[in-house]
Formats: sequence, structure tokens, C-alpha cells
Amino acid sequence: MHQSNLHTENTIRLMEIVLSLSGDDKCYPYQNPPYVLDHQGGITLSRALKSELNKNGNQDLVAWAHQNIVSLFIEN
Repeated sequence: MHQSNLHTENTIRLMEIVLSLSGDDKCYPYQNPPYVLDHQGGITLSRALKSELNKNGNQDLVAWAHQNIVSLFIEN
């Protein structure tokens, strides 16, 4: 698969997971963000997101999410 197509597919998959986790959460994203960015740029995924990514069929997104999640949620 072409790299840009893979990036698009992974973005869609990750966003679908995040939306399914936060759909009924009125505090999202202010109190229950999908990740936390530390002062050194390290990413810590939320417990719920980490749990979903560790399920069969989503495990390939773990490393990709750590590398790309910030760019998906930054406000321009």
C-alpha cells in the first residue's frame, strides 16, 4: 500500500476508535483527552485508547499512534 494511503487509512481507523470512546463523554476532550503530551514531547495514550489499540486488529496502530497522534489533534 502506498505510504500516503496507509497514513490516511490509519488516521481514519484511529479517529473512529477515539470517536467511539468519546461519543457520549460530555467532558471530552477537555477532561478526558485521548493522549497526554509531556514536556519532552513524549506521548501517553489514555487508558481507554491504549486498551482499544491493544485489541486484535488494532495492534498495528500502537506505534503509528505514538508517532502521529499529536498532528491529528493540534488546532491550527
